[in-house]
Formats: sequence, C-alpha cells, structure tokens
Amino acid sequence: MVINDFVTAMQNKDHKALAACFTEECRFFDYCPSVVKRENSFLFGRNAIEMFFHNKFTFGGYAMRDPRVTNERTVNFYADYNGTIIHALAQIENCNDGACSLDDSLIQELVIRPA
Repeated sequence: MVINDFVTAMQNKDHKALAACFTEECRFFDYCPSVVKRENSFLFGRNAIEMFFHNKFTFGGYAMRDPRVTNERTVNFYADYNGTIIHALAQIENCNDGACSLDDSLIQELVIRPA
C-alpha cells in the first residue's frame, strides 16, 4: 500500500522514494509547523516534494517518529521539526485510483494536521 511506502520513505529520509509515492500533479499540505510558530508547508507537484524533503532530510529539519498506520489512508505519528515534537496525523485525501490500497496507487493529495 502507498501509505506503507510513504512511511518507509519518511523513516529512511529518502526524498526520492518519498516523491515516488505521489502523482506528478499532487498536493502536500502540512499544518503542524504553525503549532511551533513556523510557516506551514504547501507543496504542489512531485518535484516540489522531492526538493523540499531533500533539504529537510539533508539538513536535519524533519523526521517521522513512532508511526502507526491505522488504515490505507492514515498514519498517526510524532513529527520532529528540528527537535520540536508534535503529535500528527497524515491523511491521504485522494489517490490516482480512488482506492489507495493497490500496489500501484499514488497519492494525489496528502494533508498532515496536529492530532
């Protein structure tokens, strides 16, 4: 399932594998940074995700801790924003096939919110 690939890529800090979980014209929204008075992340397109997370993973600005996949669209985890930990929930809003459970499913829209 694509949710498992997403979690594996995040934990391995693999920006290329992470970007491969998404469609070319995808959307990635992260509303957790505002909890710690930082700007939220609004990314549009696979290339933007790859570049953004290349920097985050390389310079130590982001990590996923203790992820728990609850279903084919949701993962509950602790987001580590450069040492500040926030309980978060990542939800796949849309996949290219509508199911998100097939081996070749790709994420069209993913939203991360404080849990």
